[in-house]
Amino acid sequence: MVTVIIVCKLLALGVVMVMPVVGGGGGGVGVGGGVTQLHHNTPQLEALHHINTTTTSSLLSPLYTRAQGSLWEDDVAVLVSFLVGPSFGSHFLLISDNSIADVGVAARACFGEWADTVLLNHHQDLGMLEVILKDPRRPLDSIYVVVLCSTQHTLALFQKVRARGLESTTVHWFVLASSLDLRISLHHLLREGAQVTVFTKEAAGMFKMDVSRVSSQGRVTLEDGGWWRGGRTTTTAPQPRLLPDLLHQYSNFWGRRLRVAANNNWPFLGLKLLQEESGEAAPISGIDISILDALTSTLNFSYQLVVPPDRAWGGPQPDGTVTGLIGMVARHEANLAICEITITDQRETVVDFTAPYWLESLTLVSRAPRQRDRSLAVFWPFTALVWALIGVATVVMGPVLWVVVWAQRGEGGDTPPPPPRPSLQQLTFNMFRSLVVQENLLVSQDWPLRFVFIAWYFFCYNVYAMYAGTLTAVLAIPTFEKPVDSLTDLPLASLDGFAVGTLKDSSTEFLFRGADSGIYHEVWQLFHPIHSLLPDPELGFDKVLKDKFVLINSELNAEIRATVRGRHRYHFGRDTFYPHGYGIACTTGAPFRLSFEKMLAWITEAGLINFWAEQEIQKVSGQTATEEGVEAGDDTEGSGPGSLTLQHLQAAFLLLVCGALVAGVVFLMEVLKEAVMRICPSLTTPSPRMSSASGQVW
Repeated sequence: MVTVIIVCKLLALGVVMVMPVVGGGGGGVGVGGGVTQLHHNTPQLEALHHINTTTTSSLLSPLYTRAQGSLWEDDVAVLVSFLVGPSFGSHFLLISDNSIADVGVAARACFGEWADTVLLNHHQDLGMLEVILKDPRRPLDSIYVVVLCSTQHTLALFQKVRARGLESTTVHWFVLASSLDLRISLHHLLREGAQVTVFTKEAAGMFKMDVSRVSSQGRVTLEDGGWWRGGRTTTTAPQPRLLPDLLHQYSNFWGRRLRVAANNNWPFLGLKLLQEESGEAAPISGIDISILDALTSTLNFSYQLVVPPDRAWGGPQPDGTVTGLIGMVARHEANLAICEITITDQRETVVDFTAPYWLESLTLVSRAPRQRDRSLAVFWPFTALVWALIGVATVVMGPVLWVVVWAQRGEGGDTPPPPPRPSLQQLTFNMFRSLVVQENLLVSQDWPLRFVFIAWYFFCYNVYAMYAGTLTAVLAIPTFEKPVDSLTDLPLASLDGFAVGTLKDSSTEFLFRGADSGIYHEVWQLFHPIHSLLPDPELGFDKVLKDKFVLINSELNAEIRATVRGRHRYHFGRDTFYPHGYGIACTTGAPFRLSFEKMLAWITEAGLINFWAEQEIQKVSGQTATEEGVEAGDDTEGSGPGSLTLQHLQAAFLLLVCGALVAGVVFLMEVLKEAVMRICPSLTTPSPRMSSASGQVW
């Protein structure tokens, strides 16, 4: 059962009535001059629906005690009414620990302004507040948090805000302080991104305002924001510095120095490491360097590059740690990170990304397919099965002819006796002669035998024509190894000895590692736990040339790196996959992100990023074009069909050598046989021999 508290203000009597309503639907906490609801049905927010009776009575007890008094004479009520008024917004959180006696009056002020207000008691874990602020379905407009707690609880609250990264450009904190102690201690807990205004009561109806600001040295301070005076009929408009315009405020950094996390990743960002321990580095060149230079010249800041100790791009890990560039930004060790960083859902849980400034896909990089070894080119026109069938047909034709000849000799008549019948070996060898386009030494006047010869000659003609034409094409056109063009080719390539890899702790690794099924999961099974994950893309491109290795990398990065080493030495898969965008990773709630996004939009729309990418390519294209021309000079010189080399006919010579060896073995066997016969004449059996005339007729 969900209890929804509806607080109604009776205009005539000024009395507050509390009425429990039983409901099981959308549920919510209703507060105010209308019913205010939080429409969340997620399990994390169900606890918001269960406000126990003790909490409710303790929160609203001052409401009863002061209901019949002069409500608008209370300074806190007037201030809260001003904050909740239409000058700000409609989404409010009111956090209280009941240390302020006027909290009930403040709550009634929220009700009277018809504001969408959620009342929260101060808890040590702040679980409810974190769920509300980090809920991805909450409105994109600003949410205002009014803190009515003691100094101790307020400091503890902002300690947890700092630890859990609850800073945001859309969350504004209004803190009501009863003494200067809170104002003095609070600014030490604030980080850039926390939009805080402290109201300190100085006198009756008068509050001093201190607004959080970031100095040119990057330190967060509470600066004087003026005074607020209110009364029964006073509705002072918001001070200009109470809710600053972040775009205007960060249009000029006033020479501030930012720490930028990056890796040595030319062509996007080339750097030179200055100090190994601190990780400080100096920029050299690259697309991201050009972007940083454009931002610094327009927004008036400088930067210091720092390299993470693990040299990884990184992200949230299963053990809760955050590695690489993303980890440095998440821990506020750097203000931002830029270095071909892919925007992913996992990374956005710990940092804030700008809108993407570059979009591309992943590709497969492997070594250029090499020409197939032509030492056995004479066998390529036919498959092994076809060769086997041709051999069987040749061997079988000998017995077929022998049967036909034997049947013809069995016929009686007055015809003269035919010449001696050829042996089975002679018939089979003559069929082989016809197959290799040699003269047939057998002549027959019998039509049945002639029809057998006609069929065999036609078969041999087709085999020879197809073999000669295909062999000519095979020798004239170079044939190459099968390239790796898509993810579906990787399992077959792995059977051929190819390994697969990508950069360690990169978005590509997270993409394949997190796949539970499909082709991404199949490819991840091909990864070696050590050798497939590389710390540097340079190692990957070297490994592609040295070993059977397929590197999964981004298109532009791969194209330029391959151009440096010789584009003709690499093969890029025809199918690209996983479109993604690169953005600047900023600290959670970084207020300068809006200014960066505005500048990036101008740079992208002007086509400058494409221009800078072309510049990086042109830096190496001239040198590599000359080198490739020298390497290809011998091939291009005298272009046209080349002469056949020993490599092309190596198999033919191999067959000749094999035949000679077999003939030698047979010769030795015959010599041995003759020697045995001379020693043992009784073993000799005379056998008729057929003369090897040019032709015999039977």
